[in-house]
Amino acid sequence: MKLFERAIRRAGISVKMSEGFNPRPKIAYPLALPVGIKGIDEKLEMELCEWMQVSEIETRLKRQLPENIQITSIEPISSQVKSSVKDVTYVVKPKKGKMPEAGKTEELLSKNVINSQRKGKKLAFNIRPSINGITTNSQYIDLELKMTPEGMARPEEVLSHLGLQAGKDYEISEIVRKRVNLTSSPKAAC
Repeated sequence: MKLFERAIRRAGISVKMSEGFNPRPKIAYPLALPVGIKGIDEKLEMELCEWMQVSEIETRLKRQLPENIQITSIEPISSQVKSSVKDVTYVVKPKKGKMPEAGKTEELLSKNVINSQRKGKKLAFNIRPSINGITTNSQYIDLELKMTPEGMARPEEVLSHLGLQAGKDYEISEIVRKRVNLTSSPKAAC
């Protein structure tokens, strides 16, 4: 977050500030990246003080960011629109080609309820409504997860139900969030 705050400030892009005792730039990530998981297509939202050409924002930011951080696209949205996460795709490369047993994916997707016990929570969380799809090939597992009113399944929870254990069959650092889709809706009137 600090990297982008500094790059935006150095680029001379005027971002609105929050109010209160400790004002902060109005910059947000719609979905925080879990610790240890890599991200490829991450989203960042910022509220500008004045309208700027998208190409100008992109040019200025690219000059201020390190080479290994790339901007793939910039699009304007109205300040009256609130973004929320619609769905997310993760890709996992298990150690030594360890994949779920044959039929395990289909068995998991055929269930209506897949309970997962989360640390610090008394009630089990049903992750099944959050699983859009699971595809595998000889080297990778793609997990398509959607946001539900109750929350979203974590990739480690789905992998656990596929019979894969973190640290043994895959490393958390081998999980890559490759896509975050947002849905936008007008802000509720206050």
